[in-house]
Amino acid sequence: MWVLLQTVDPNTPKYQDRLSVPGMMIRPKTDALDITYNVSNTELWEGYVRMLNQFLGDYNDSRQAADNELCVPGRYFVQPDNGVLNHPKRACQFNRTMLGNCSGLVDTTYGYREGRPCVLIKMNRVINFFAGANKTMNITCSSKKEEDAQKLGDIEMFPANGNIDLMYFPYYGKRVHVNYTQPVVAVKFLNLTANFDHHVECRVNAANIATTDERDKFAGRVSFKIRVNRD
Repeated sequence: MWVLLQTVDPNTPKYQDRLSVPGMMIRPKTDALDITYNVSNTELWEGYVRMLNQFLGDYNDSRQAADNELCVPGRYFVQPDNGVLNHPKRACQFNRTMLGNCSGLVDTTYGYREGRPCVLIKMNRVINFFAGANKTMNITCSSKKEEDAQKLGDIEMFPANGNIDLMYFPYYGKRVHVNYTQPVVAVKFLNLTANFDHHVECRVNAANIATTDERDKFAGRVSFKIRVNRD
């Protein structure tokens, strides 16, 4: 048994083979992926704001500048071990300011106070995965029901077009990629119809990420409900 344990790499998940396609998740995250609030109920939407602030703490520009690298956009940041097993890896900067009106820096309520909320979309980490297959990729969001698209209204994406740069890949694992902060995309709902359940689906558009597997509802996509009530 001792000999067998010596062959297990502690930096790689035991069931890495199950993570061939990255899942996706949102912030703020609730148990049912349901973001519902009334603009007049500050206690409720302030809870969402706190979740976003907590999540984005590691993305503050000052912290990113101190801990991470200014990488070359448009290409993978490949870091060979050079003969040293599990050699520490550097991480590329993803600055909070890249999220524009959803950064929480200019509008500290992320639009929740005025009924124009922001939701962050993140792609879960998969070790040694070259997302995009060396091609550009982005995240898009839309109403799950075509007939409700008009009620969902206009959306704004940050970074522009929901782009995800190749330089944030591959990810090498939490023990060697200590300061890694995965790229996120923010979607801001500009004029969604109030007092209505909006069912939204966000997908990553990448050459090597399938989003149509009905056995895994989170493979390359995430669905959530958002509802803004007004008295």
